[in-house]
Parts: sequence; structure tokens; C-alpha cells
Amino acid sequence: MIATVLPKGVVCTEKLRVIRPFSIEPTEDDLSKYPLHNVYKREFTDRELFAAVGLLNSVPFDFLMRTKVDVSVVMYKFLESQMPRLVEGDDWFQYISERAARLNCLGDEFADMRTRLGGIGPVSNESKRERLQAEIDAAAFHAYGFNRRETEFILDDFHKVSNPRRMTEDYFDMVFEKYDILEQKGPYQ
Repeated sequence: MIATVLPKGVVCTEKLRVIRPFSIEPTEDDLSKYPLHNVYKREFTDRELFAAVGLLNSVPFDFLMRTKVDVSVVMYKFLESQMPRLVEGDDWFQYISERAARLNCLGDEFADMRTRLGGIGPVSNESKRERLQAEIDAAAFHAYGFNRRETEFILDDFHKVSNPRRMTEDYFDMVFEKYDILEQKGPYQ
């Protein structure tokens, strides 16, 4: 599974699973107004959205999904999957959210979002992106509550595809190394 935050103005087809950061909750009074901008209620803050994207793109979530699906992720399998709901103040929230935003917010389309997030700097360098993703993966193991033995089992058992080969043994070693560092220092380093 690959998750992302899309910029404003992007239209998705029905083949993409979309989670909107808002719900539509009109009142009877709202129906007489135009435009109906005030009927949209935020479900996630920007930071919560990126914490969720970080977890959705993590090895622990991918491992979980691979135990449930064969070919594609159907919505009911996705909705029944377990994922920590990280919010402001949770131990791993800021750590995962900030890194996921730096990986996602590339390009001019995300300029407003980067400003709302405090001026985060996007990362386009491949080796730095890989390091940030490894840090998210390691933090996700902690957010899920996996101990060292369970983390090692998942990393050893994770199905590795041959092409494209993004998650190599070196990558999994980096994730495990980051896991140990976070175990000692925690998310507020």
C-alpha cells in the first residue's frame, strides 16, 4: 500500500481509496447559504493527517495488510485494519508526522501546507528520504507497541520483492538500528 496527502485541486478516480480530512455536516440553516463552505468539519489536523500517512506507509502496517490481502486493498479490509490513532501529545505523533510531511510535501502545490506546518523543509535527496522513511518505520514499531523480538520477526519475515528493490537487507538493518536508538532515546530526541 502506498498512501499520500494530495494537494488541493486533485481529482481522484474510484480506483483510488480516498480518506478525506473532513466530513460534511450541514444544518438546516446552512442549506440557505451559498457557498456551503462552513458545512465542512475537519476530521484530522494537518499534522494528524501526516501522522496517519506515516503509519500507513510503514513496514508494520504493510506487514499487517499483507496478511489480509492478495492482490488489492479492498476498503473493508483497510477499514478493519488496526492502526494507532496518533494525536497531538502522543509519544510518537510529532516524530512520525514531521518526517512524513517532509517526505510528502514536495513542490509548489504544497507551499501553503508547508507554511501551515511551521515551514517544514521537504526532502528530495534519495538517501535522506530513505533515512527518514527508516526513522518512520522504526517509530511505527514503537507506536504499535512491538517489542524488539516482534520487530525483528517482522523485519526478517517481511516479503521482499525483487523489482523494484527498495527495501533491501541494508534498509531493514537501518530500521532495526533506528528502532534500538529510539528504544533508548525515545521520540523527543
